[in-house]
Amino acid sequence: MTNRNINIVKIINETTFILNAGKDDGIEEGTKFKIIDSESEPVTDPFSGQTIGYLDTSKGTILADEVQDKMTIARTELIASTQRAPIYETLAALQPSTTYHREELNVDQTQITGGLNRSNNPIKIGDEVVKLSDPSE
Repeated sequence: MTNRNINIVKIINETTFILNAGKDDGIEEGTKFKIIDSESEPVTDPFSGQTIGYLDTSKGTILADEVQDKMTIARTELIASTQRAPIYETLAALQPSTTYHREELNVDQTQITGGLNRSNNPIKIGDEVVKLSDPSE
């Protein structure tokens, strides 16, 4: 396992991203990542006036879906939404039905090539991602 930065190297669409790390880097299916905004917010000590650190702002979270040796296909999380059928439907249809869709993140539309407290800056190729959790934890 290497100790290096993990970055987005390809944007498939608003829900699917390719990372430049995989099994060789200790990534497992289900590993959760936070996409970091490079424009971190400085934290200033009000007493000294000095910058004491920076707050990483998240552009969103993604999960490792398909992990290969040197790359990972990561997708946004599924979001559940409940819909009710119109009142004139049969009694069975009045039961709420749950549907799922992937959360769409704000990506730079010009970098989509086909084939996730959030920053308003679009996700771009080269953005760093940090591991939040492993599925085995």
